[in-house]
Amino acid sequence: MNISFFIKRDFQTIQAYEGIRAIKDNLIQQAALVVQDEDQNHIGILTPLDIVQHPHNLVIDCITTKPVLSLPGTVDEALQIMQSEQSEVLPVYKDGQFEGLIFKNDLLEFVKTKRRELEKEVAEQVKEIKAIHAQLETSRHILQAIFDSTQSYILLVDPEYRIIFFNRRAQEGSRELYDREMMLGDSILEYKSDVDEMDLRSFEENFTKAIATGHTVVEEREILYPNMTSSWLRSEYTPVYDRGTLIGVALRSVDITDRKHYELQIEMQTEVLQEISWIQSHQTRQPVATILGLINILEKSSLTEDNRKIVSLLEETAHKLDDVIRETVIKANSL
Repeated sequence: MNISFFIKRDFQTIQAYEGIRAIKDNLIQQAALVVQDEDQNHIGILTPLDIVQHPHNLVIDCITTKPVLSLPGTVDEALQIMQSEQSEVLPVYKDGQFEGLIFKNDLLEFVKTKRRELEKEVAEQVKEIKAIHAQLETSRHILQAIFDSTQSYILLVDPEYRIIFFNRRAQEGSRELYDREMMLGDSILEYKSDVDEMDLRSFEENFTKAIATGHTVVEEREILYPNMTSSWLRSEYTPVYDRGTLIGVALRSVDITDRKHYELQIEMQTEVLQEISWIQSHQTRQPVATILGLINILEKSSLTEDNRKIVSLLEETAHKLDDVIRETVIKANSL
């Protein structure tokens, strides 16, 4: 802050050749007197310390040379000069003209007031920060509880592969797959499977691809456990940004073993239906076609009435059977 605010311009003056006894009481009261010559020009400042250090009868013989403060100047600069010169008051000049006096106590009082205001402001900010921190902790606990309640494996890994978040299911998965506790700050690359060589390699490829493309990478893969059991996981690698800056990749894995088993069952059923369709269209329909062909080449006129009835009934039955086979094949192919 500029020192102009602290300049005392209502100072008292004395003449250079006045006697010390005459001004002593006034000096003690004012703490400093401005000394002037006969032409009313400022020639110095007299303080009680001057009289102690230079005890003489006349004012002119007691005053000592003191540094001057110049405008514009700051409070810090003024206090540094006063501290180094051990001065309680100094004259202030502007463009060579005497402006007034500045007292050290006034500056110190200002600094103390500012310090109290700053301490109060800091205390309020600390209180506000603590309140915000408490809210953040509450929010974090709520989010953690939400993530822990899901059956998905959730991880957040920074670009340097350090783990910065994981949920309860991910911790359980770490114990099952790697036989170790997951810890914040660990490198995810340290979590290696002894039985699944593709585990780490697959992670690195998908992690790098998610960062490079800026899009979610999805993978479905069978995971092998140390006890030689397995499960299917659907994993999503999603890059996470904060105000445009990449902070890591979120990994969310869901157990899809039941779905995979169902899909496998459907595939097996489809294969069976396709086999039935082939059998119906080739192995079953061919004899029917043969029967129909033989009936057509029969010389029905040479048959007895009873035989013609039997052949006609046989032809009708064969046509019906052929229709059933055709419908079965069409339905099987549509499935």
